[in-house]
Amino acid sequence: MSGFKRASAVCAAAALALCASLVLAAPGWGWGTIKVTPIAKGLDNPRDLDFGPDGKLYVAEAGHGGKECFKTPPHEVGEEEETTCFGFTSGISRIDWNGPHKVLSGLFSQSEEGGGGALGIDAISFSGGRLYGLEGGSAPQIPSSIPGVSPATIAGGKAEAGHLGFVDSHGHIGGVVDVGSFDFNWTQEHKELVPEQFPDANPYAVLALPQGELILDAAANTLEFVSPSGSIKVLAFIPNPPVSDAVPTCLAKGPDGAIYMGQLVGAGNKEGAGAIWRWTPGHFTPEKVASGLGSVTGCGFGPDGQFYAVEFSTKNLIEAAPGTGAVVRVAPHSTSPTTIASGLNFPGGFAAGRDAIYVSQWIVAPADNHGGPTGEVLRISRG
Repeated sequence: MSGFKRASAVCAAAALALCASLVLAAPGWGWGTIKVTPIAKGLDNPRDLDFGPDGKLYVAEAGHGGKECFKTPPHEVGEEEETTCFGFTSGISRIDWNGPHKVLSGLFSQSEEGGGGALGIDAISFSGGRLYGLEGGSAPQIPSSIPGVSPATIAGGKAEAGHLGFVDSHGHIGGVVDVGSFDFNWTQEHKELVPEQFPDANPYAVLALPQGELILDAAANTLEFVSPSGSIKVLAFIPNPPVSDAVPTCLAKGPDGAIYMGQLVGAGNKEGAGAIWRWTPGHFTPEKVASGLGSVTGCGFGPDGQFYAVEFSTKNLIEAAPGTGAVVRVAPHSTSPTTIASGLNFPGGFAAGRDAIYVSQWIVAPADNHGGPTGEVLRISRG
């Protein structure tokens, strides 16, 4: 899972209590019997989801690396060396009535040998007619020279890894900002926060707003703001669990205007170590508003106004396996979420439609997958 780790105006302080009560009072959806329907298949490590202004659902695909592979040293004592592969297999697809269609392709992807645990375009978000895409990883973590990897591939990787950019309605790319390098340098200056793992960076989630873009870094454990001019500011640091670091993975703006975040939590923590955090301006440490979750990889508010989380696995990260994923409803201040759909296979991204929620699954393809991409997008609705 090492490759995977490497995905507004708010209420005034005096009104926060009222805002929170609005979330608490939101009626339940009365799920009853649910229906889980695959609406897209053959996706290449699908991650984040978002609806575009055209009403179509878009999906980020991290890709499967490529054919230029090399050995990398272990991250921790006792681990074996790994094989990392570079290529340009990442992209973004739109889901039409007859399946997924690429709208952006040929982007940098790095993965384990065989395509598992890829990093590429991990997050997408629409705002103002622009489609924002965020690449995982960071340029400083890519060596300038790698045996078996061409200089052109290395240069391409450095130019894309950890970068945020947008595609406008005319297909023009702009607003490219090197978030990954900023995060890596920030963690280098703050090693004391996670001394066994910093410096590190993996921008993993983006929420595009009219004022700028919010970024969540799964390795730096930071929430940041990217201004229209391209400047970056760290807004918050997500606290560490008992073992390893927080690994925050998803962002959502709540009905109260606050920002909600879910976390995967690093390997070694017990089941239920995942949590949901709530951030408002001026607070470097966000507030924990729910606990008892598994490894959260996606989150957001459903058509009923309730908060939902996608659990990559309900087990601890070491025991994560196909069939252990779930979508849960998370009540404010709860310690045990309500399961909506279970038995999912490594689910991740989340998006809410008018009468259903949408989730990507097989977000980390099996490393021995030689039969082509297996990723899917599921529609979860009342039966």
